[in-house]
Amino acid sequence: MRKNKDTEIQFQETTKVINGQKYEVGELYLGKKKIGEILTYATKDFRVFIGDENCGSAKTMDDALELFIRQWNLQD
Repeated sequence: MRKNKDTEIQFQETTKVINGQKYEVGELYLGKKKIGEILTYATKDFRVFIGDENCGSAKTMDDALELFIRQWNLQD
């Protein structure tokens, strides 16, 4: 029987300028490879991206992280 290995995803906060607007961005890394981003568009508007694909939005950062993990597991 095969054991599942825990996967550690690192979260780094940064800022990004998009169309002249400055946004807070959480970058998600698996090792050294960037696997996704969570952009904070407004107080209760977090957008989840895997690569260039918009995977949806959430009202809290916790919900956005959960959405990211669900979408990542579907692609993996």
